[in-house]
Order: sequence, then structure tokens, then C-alpha cells
Amino acid sequence: MSNLLPITTVLGCKNSMLREGLKHVLSSTRFKLYSEAMTQDEILLDREVLGSPLLVILDANLYPSRLSHGVASIKEQYPQARVVVLSDSFSLDAMKSAFQSGADGYCLATTGCEALIKYLDLVMLGEVVFPSAAFLNAISDTRHETDTLKEASAIMIPPAHVPQALENQESAIRTLSSREAEILQCLMQGAPNKVIARKLDVAEATVKVHIKAILRKIRVANRTQAAMWAVNHLSGGGEASLQSSSERLSAHGLR
Repeated sequence: MSNLLPITTVLGCKNSMLREGLKHVLSSTRFKLYSEAMTQDEILLDREVLGSPLLVILDANLYPSRLSHGVASIKEQYPQARVVVLSDSFSLDAMKSAFQSGADGYCLATTGCEALIKYLDLVMLGEVVFPSAAFLNAISDTRHETDTLKEASAIMIPPAHVPQALENQESAIRTLSSREAEILQCLMQGAPNKVIARKLDVAEATVKVHIKAILRKIRVANRTQAAMWAVNHLSGGGEASLQSSSERLSAHGLR
């Protein structure tokens, strides 16, 4: 870690105990705190640090009803900054809102010290990070409700009246094969190719071929964007379509 460039780090925390805890966790790392640099509406930095990498750790409680505004404001003020939202509890809607506003990471305040440092390192490398376990639990909790709403819509709304945007976002998912659907779910968990290959009992080269096909079908550039594409399309029933597509193909031996 000592050979890595120091990172100018700004803490936007409403809770003083959280602030002190983060200061302690980061004290022996390359994330160098820039004391009291942030108000609720802006970050005040000296000119000499503007050329260095910048990380903003943003307490979600600082913006209880306008988190997306807070993230967007920081990104507008410092476009080069990496922004990580730290939340007391997991909210799928809040996470989606944060990412859509430009956040680079979404972490829970309960994250362990070592894991948090690794999260921050990944963010500074250009990756997007989020708590996969909490994310998958949220998907599981909402799956039944989503399926029920889809069934009701199919009964009450004529096909001609289905919003075009919803049709477009689901059409890409419907083109995925069963295996591609499984691999996309693995990507949402942050699994590397070797892990995916072992889990699905296929060659790593096969996984790479499937990932290329997934990227082409959903029109994104890399695996991180693919995972976030899946996150951003859940509210329209995309995840339920992904799951049901996989199940239908498996039932017919088309895996």
C-alpha cells in the first residue's frame, strides 16, 4: 500500500461518531483525510490538492430526502471525484438513485474495516462497488411482489398500452439464454470468471464467450456496466424476467 499514491479523502458525515470511526479506520492507509472540508452543499479544497486523486465518502444521513441531489452536486463541483455513499441500512431504491446520480460505490456502515478499505481501493481503480449480499436479499424479498404485479398488469392492461420504455428494457433480457442469465446474476455478485466457471462447471473460455454475448445484447461496454445495467432495470420487472427466462429454458432442457 505504501507504494500507492495518497488519496485526498473528504468525509461528509452527519454523525460525529461515524466520522471519528472512519478517521481511525483510514488513519494508517493511503486515504488522507482533508479535515472539515465539506458542508452539506459544497466541498472546499485548497488549490494545491486539486490535482491529486479525490475520494468523497458521503453519509447518506446527510441528505435524508435528497441523496441523489447531494451526489450530483459533488460530481458537478468535482467531476474527477470518486463518490462512495455510506448507509446505515440497505435500500435498493436509494442505491439505484445514488448510482444514477453518479456515485461510484454504495457501502453499509456495518462493513468491516478491511472490507471497506478494499471497497475504496476498487473504487479508486474505476470499479463500481455495492454490497452484493444485501443486494441479493433485496431482490429475493421483492421477487414475489414483482411477479404478482406483473400478473395483474397482464390481466388489466392491453398489450398496446404497455409503455414503450418497459418493453424496450425487458426485450434485452428476453434475448438472453439461460446460461447468459445465470452468468449475469454472477456478475451482479462481483464474481470473477474463474469463480463463475467453477460454479457453472464450464470452461473459463466459455464464460468469456458468454460475457461478450451479454455485453452485446444489453449494449454495455464491460462487466461492471453489465452488473449496474441489471440493477437499474429491476424496478421494471427486469429481474423477474431474468429469473423466469432461466427457469423456462431449464425446464425444456435448453441450458
